[in-house]
Amino acid sequence: MKIALLTVGACLALTACESADARDTSDAAKAVLTCADKAQKADLPQGFPAAFPLPPNTVVIGSERRSEGRVIVTAVSSDPEKDVLSFLQNELPKAGYVLSNGEVESGDAESDWSAAAWRGRWAIREIPGCDKDTVITVLAAPA
Repeated sequence: MKIALLTVGACLALTACESADARDTSDAAKAVLTCADKAQKADLPQGFPAAFPLPPNTVVIGSERRSEGRVIVTAVSSDPEKDVLSFLQNELPKAGYVLSNGEVESGDAESDWSAAAWRGRWAIREIPGCDKDTVITVLAAPA
């Protein structure tokens, strides 16, 4: 349920989503949110910024392709949400990404981001029942 909400929220943040019948989905729609220690690794898709820093202890579990070159990547980290948040807030700017319109609440956070050729949004949430694991969703679109 949370993955669906994250995906919808990320999609709505940039542009209107097309209907389920019109979009090209891959393994993200099929990925079952799981604890990091049981996650099955998926590859980062073509069309996702190769230099986008993901926290250590992170496993990509799925991706979706959307219209206009948009890509959504879902990953899980064995690190607590506060550590994932700190990583994203510190490492993205170091890698040339500008953060904006961020919001931090207890157990979740999100932010828009942009770079020379990209724009997008990331969201992180604690995974209930998975010790301190965190789900990371990143929407990337060509600028």
